[in-house]
Amino acid sequence: MAGKTLIIGVGNLLLKDEGVGIHVAQELQRKDLPAGVEVFDGGVAGIGLLDFFREASKLLLIDAAEMNLKPGTVVRFTPENVKDLGGGGKFSTHDVGLLEVLELAKALGHCPEDVVIIGIQPKEISWGTDLSLEVQASIPQVMEMVLKEISSNFIATEVTEATENNKMNKEGETSTP
Repeated sequence: MAGKTLIIGVGNLLLKDEGVGIHVAQELQRKDLPAGVEVFDGGVAGIGLLDFFREASKLLLIDAAEMNLKPGTVVRFTPENVKDLGGGGKFSTHDVGLLEVLELAKALGHCPEDVVIIGIQPKEISWGTDLSLEVQASIPQVMEMVLKEISSNFIATEVTEATENNKMNKEGETSTP
């Protein structure tokens, strides 16, 4: 569906901060979001995420990300930004990283043109269901970033539609002598 925005929180709720993406997705599911925005718990689906990508024009992925920053730090990336970080290290904390899934989606022609990754630096990835205080404190910032992303997308769509409608009206006008 053209214009559909998909938000996917990924992670493992049983590994403390690794589950932050899912915690954010659960918070977003409680919000009244614009039509055309869908939020999913991607869990540890890995390659299974490909099924979600097909119908989206914009994709927001929320995940714990190893960035060697202060725990709870939130960073907005595009897949290209992550590749530019270099170093050969894994960005995602999962067995199959988001970048690998996105590359496969591109190769299959299922990747949306507009992809944003919101990464949260974890403090602790060990058995447990609670987030660290630092990561828990970052959730409002992540929520704000996501809401800005979807708002800017819909504002841009509305402006484009209004401009197109205005052009059509002007072309259809007839001049009266």
